[in-house]
Amino acid sequence: MADQPFNAAFGQAQQQMQKAAEEFGRMFQAVPSMPDMGGAMASYQRNLDALAQANRIAIEGVQAVMRRQAEVVQQTMAELAETVKTLSGAGIAKIDPAKNAEAIKDAYAKAVAHSKELADLMQRANTEATEVLHKRVSAALDEAKALAGSK
Repeated sequence: MADQPFNAAFGQAQQQMQKAAEEFGRMFQAVPSMPDMGGAMASYQRNLDALAQANRIAIEGVQAVMRRQAEVVQQTMAELAETVKTLSGAGIAKIDPAKNAEAIKDAYAKAVAHSKELADLMQRANTEATEVLHKRVSAALDEAKALAGSK
């Protein structure tokens, strides 16, 4: 008889535990199934790879622009030194205003052409980098859609 209160309490505790387990199970039935984690991680890795590739392209573009700028500066300095040498040897009396105007016009045209060339280099690099990212975003959205549909 001494065991009856214990058995009754134990029975109640067992029923409460069973009820809690059932509620716990119902709670997880409402949670959607987990996506394919391997697929999600592979997709994430492809995202990182595309970002790294786009960064490499952008850096290579900046390096190309910097190299070309250095070449332009070197060329401009050589031309400037030649112009100074020519003008200093000619003397004030022999300076031809028409020739000077033509030289200034040529220098301006070269500067504009060099600026356009540098801008084109940067635009090409940016376009390539953006295209890499665009393709990856499109593929990532397709992958997400497939992962969502595979549940």
